[in-house]
Amino acid sequence: MAVAAAASLSAAAPGDRSNGTSSNPMWPAGLRWDCATAAKIVCERDGSCKVAKGDASFLLNYDSNNVEFASGDVRIKRHYQQTVQGSPLQSEVKVELADNRVIWLTAVDASRTYSDAWVGALTELKGGAVLLESQGVYCIPHK
Repeated sequence: MAVAAAASLSAAAPGDRSNGTSSNPMWPAGLRWDCATAAKIVCERDGSCKVAKGDASFLLNYDSNNVEFASGDVRIKRHYQQTVQGSPLQSEVKVELADNRVIWLTAVDASRTYSDAWVGALTELKGGAVLLESQGVYCIPHK
C-alpha cells in the first residue's frame, strides 16, 4: 500500500501529458513558464521576520528539467500535483529543486477557463542566522 501512495507522488516525465495522478496540470498551457518574484520575507533565528526587496524573474523549464535563474540553472529534483480534499483549490504543483528550494504553485483560475497564470511561493530553508526566505511567485506560459 505504501508503494502505491509513493508512486502517485513521483514526478511525471516532461513529455508525459497523460491524465494520470502524476501528470502536471501546468503542462497543457506549456512546458516553459516565465515567473517573477515579489517581496521577500526573511525570518531570522531571533524570531523576527522582515520584508525585503525580492523582485527577480526566472524561467521554470519543465522541458529541460531545470529552473533558469539569473545566478544560474538549478535542476528540478521532482515535481508533482497535490490535491487537498475539500479545498477550493483544484490542485497545487510542488517543484523541489536540487538546491533545496521549493516552489509551490496554484492556478489563479482553478478551472483555467479565464487564465493560465499560476501563483504561489518560492521558499528556501536555511541553517544560519537566517532560517527561512520566502518570496511570492507568479508564472505565466512562456511566449
